[in-house]
Amino acid sequence: MFSTLAQTDRWPARISSLVAGALMTLAFAPFDWSWLVFPLLAYLFYHWHRADAFGAFLHVWLFSLGMRLTGICWIFFSLYFHGGSPAVLAVAIIVLLSAYLALFPAVAAYLVNRYCHANDLIRLLVVFPSTWLLAEWAVGITLTGFAWMQPGYTQIDWPLAGYAPVFGNHAVGGLIAVCAGALLAVVKNLISWQKALILVGLIWGTGFALKQISWTEPAGDDIEVALIQGNIPQELKWKRHMHRKTLEIYRDLTLEHKDVDLIVWPETAIPDYKHRVPAYLISLRQALQPGDTDLLVGLFIKNLDSGRYYNSVLSVNGGEYRKRHLVPLGEYIPLRSLIGFFNRWIDIPMSDIGSGPDDQALLVVAGQPVGVSICFEDIFSRDVRRDLPQATVLVNVSNDAWFDGSHQSRQHHAIARMRALESGRYMLRATNTGISSIIGPQGEEVLVAPPAERYVLRAKITPFTGQTPYVFWGDGFALLLVLLVLGGICLWPRLQQRAGSA
Repeated sequence: MFSTLAQTDRWPARISSLVAGALMTLAFAPFDWSWLVFPLLAYLFYHWHRADAFGAFLHVWLFSLGMRLTGICWIFFSLYFHGGSPAVLAVAIIVLLSAYLALFPAVAAYLVNRYCHANDLIRLLVVFPSTWLLAEWAVGITLTGFAWMQPGYTQIDWPLAGYAPVFGNHAVGGLIAVCAGALLAVVKNLISWQKALILVGLIWGTGFALKQISWTEPAGDDIEVALIQGNIPQELKWKRHMHRKTLEIYRDLTLEHKDVDLIVWPETAIPDYKHRVPAYLISLRQALQPGDTDLLVGLFIKNLDSGRYYNSVLSVNGGEYRKRHLVPLGEYIPLRSLIGFFNRWIDIPMSDIGSGPDDQALLVVAGQPVGVSICFEDIFSRDVRRDLPQATVLVNVSNDAWFDGSHQSRQHHAIARMRALESGRYMLRATNTGISSIIGPQGEEVLVAPPAERYVLRAKITPFTGQTPYVFWGDGFALLLVLLVLGGICLWPRLQQRAGSA
């Protein structure tokens, strides 16, 4: 290992892997150079293919590090501008988080180059893509998970997205890697360009055909919805003098649209506890009763006995949802006894939140059961799937104002589009400062509010019933298939060797 590190003539190539990874961010929203993901992954595979086990670890780790450093640098905004963190500490946290997340594909690359011996073409078309898929899946489930910057999201407007309702976003990322491997195989003369074109054409053609299929069906009449984007600046949101004005803004915008079936407010639109604003909530319910309008409100709910409080969505007509999947270092401090110093350096409001129970009943609004997620819960397919197929509409409330001025909100919007496509349902995204949107069951943008503006999105949507194949089997089917294929390729030579020596 140390001799590999000491080979200084190889470091320019390794640094180029870091740069290539950094450029990967351009393939994601808001830049949307979706095609760029193919040559960049092919470039990574080139170095991965020709390196020894530890060299593969370094190249893949540096590539993944670069991708995440540029892709999630927006965390700096919340830590420095809103959390009061010293700039050096904020940068250090981003670097450490990125380095940790990059370990997953790097370790997988090491293991594959160390133990899996297959011919060059199989490695590029099967082994490397399968390994990449498994590593990205592991990133999303280990500890709390952080399923951001996954290549599948770059293809939301392209034919490969057709695989999402069948096998999920991870499979889309795996097929991107297969196409990248085919590109490199042509460059290395391992396969003719005609055969590579046939392979890629089959993958893309099948994706296009799958995209034409409606996996779910309408469940009753359309409902009219309104999403309120209050546009309260994050630096003012928790100020005492803004409390009454914030409540007035949301009340006035709501009453202007009380003729719809459902109104949705953003995450913590009311910057307070439920038990502190009972009169306000009652007045809203009474104002909406003549038109029989349902209202979903984001606020905190405190258990007065235990003192625990929860990031929640409340239906003013009854029922609530408490956020289950919390943001580490944002909504709670993991391993508090070990990293309690964190509180001395960073002051993020409401950062000791309780986690809601797993077995929460669906909220029923406008006569429809809805699957609610709060903030980054919608980046986890498994969290959205747990409400399906019972839910006929998906609702996500967020406050991406923590990251104003960055590319985070566009990335989050693209992720929500993938969740709608995977589930075959409308997704209603109500955010504080943007990007609020109404997304169709094919992942298409129906309406999108301009960011950083006070705005109301209003449209008629169709509830959907049934389940896509992905909702039915989740990631399990694709993962099992990949594990069987990868395991067979890696174990077959050893089995042959044992059979020959018997």
